[in-house]
Amino acid sequence: MADTFCPRCGSILQPKKEGEKTVTRCSCGYTNTNAEAARITEKKIEKKEERSFEAASHEKITAPVTEIECPKCHNSQAYYWTRQTRAGDEGETKFHQCTKCKHKWREYG
Repeated sequence: MADTFCPRCGSILQPKKEGEKTVTRCSCGYTNTNAEAARITEKKIEKKEERSFEAASHEKITAPVTEIECPKCHNSQAYYWTRQTRAGDEGETKFHQCTKCKHKWREYG
């Protein structure tokens, strides 16, 4: 099997066709002309499906209330809660639910 990494810099070697022969090359300029036929394979990663958040069906919501305008009915108060929806080094997502019309929306931190 052909070498996968460049012996000079450690980068991955890319196969290139030169006539009938396949060689592997590196971005630093190294070329392996004794390489066996190499191939690149791609793997498609399926996108995660989005999940929707449903508030508890309790009549009484125990989340804290904040002063923020509802984009739907323009009420000035909404319940809020936070969730870590992205990578750990990124800010939390803040969810809101209008105290009047129950409309939900989110803010990214």
